Amino acid sequence: MNKTSLLHFYPVRIAWIGVSVLGAGLLVVLAFLFMLNQTDSSFISLSGKKEKEIVALPLSFSLGLDVTAPIVPIPDLQSEMTFSFDPPRPIENLASDNRLLVRMKRSSESKRVLLPCRLDLEFQRGLLQFAKGKSPFWIEMSVVPSGQIEGKWFIASSDGQILNTDTLLLIGQESPIQSAQEFAENSPFRLLADARWWGRDQFRERFASSGERLEVGTGEFLELKGEDWLIWKDQKWQKCLAPEKELPIAHIQSHSGKGLVLEGWDSDGHVRISLNTATPPPFKMRGEDLFSSIRVRSEKQISCILEKQCMVLKVGDWVLKTSGRWKILRKEQEREAFLNGKLLGDLFVFEQILQKQGQKAIQGRLFNPGRTQMVSIEMIAQSTRKTGERGLRKGKVP
Repeated sequence: MNKTSLLHFYPVRIAWIGVSVLGAGLLVVLAFLFMLNQTDSSFISLSGKKEKEIVALPLSFSLGLDVTAPIVPIPDLQSEMTFSFDPPRPIENLASDNRLLVRMKRSSESKRVLLPCRLDLEFQRGLLQFAKGKSPFWIEMSVVPSGQIEGKWFIASSDGQILNTDTLLLIGQESPIQSAQEFAENSPFRLLADARWWGRDQFRERFASSGERLEVGTGEFLELKGEDWLIWKDQKWQKCLAPEKELPIAHIQSHSGKGLVLEGWDSDGHVRISLNTATPPPFKMRGEDLFSSIRVRSEKQISCILEKQCMVLKVGDWVLKTSGRWKILRKEQEREAFLNGKLLGDLFVFEQILQKQGQKAIQGRLFNPGRTQMVSIEMIAQSTRKTGERGLRKGKVP
């Protein structure tokens, strides 16, 4: 081929060479991408398989150490609970050593148990409570030979493994004082815990034997002495001389100037309640507010005006104010009615006529309607004018 022909075909050859190079490069790139895709698929498949194996198999490894359950601290349950003896009813004559009342301090929840026993517990909203069924947290209580109460605390895991335990001696206390709100609405002891204690009858204390007066319900007064009992019968508390076997009963356990403690029994067991002294308004009646125109008629009789009522009184008279009027209680049945609380009102007892600093005076005692307060009354009687003085005042010459 001559030089002219070579120059004529040169551009065509350059184009074919370029196309061949580009095709070869494209094949190399496609082969590389195919190989890379196969490698990634294998890696992802292997990785997924390993993840499945990790999920399927539990986490388990060993460092050559003994594996033990974690120590779970037991809370200070004696600060959360009280343990008190639950004495039986007096007429049952049973030993009370094995009867126990367990009470939650913060929730006031209580439960009676007979030792030995297991008591299941749980925490609900931060409060310790009695569990309704079997619980992984419980206490086993029993009486040891020394007579003390032993408590063993247990905490178990979900698979029943004991995580912690402790043993301590429980301090048995007297039954706790319960408020009215701790009893059910229809409980007789709720009504009794709402009673008002008026103390001793000041009138009966002076003129007859007296006991502690309780106002149970609306205006129902009961007077209790140390040997008396209350019994719940016919839907009300009544006084009786001896307790009965099945009905709710109560009596005075102790009293001081500020509180009266009653103890009782019902079908659930022993209870204790405390009543505070009722505080009536102060009784500050004065003799000058009651009496005027007092004149001595004899050694045992006076005439007077008692709050605008003209009256003749004898020593020993009881004068009762009811419905705004004063009346002398001279009949035996009237006095009995007043003593038994069937007649109520202010009462003045005329005690004596005495000589004081050369003048006649009367003395007596005034009791408020509840007979919880008393004031002494002493008034100077008006002097009786002599006959000569009366004659001069009428204009007569002696």
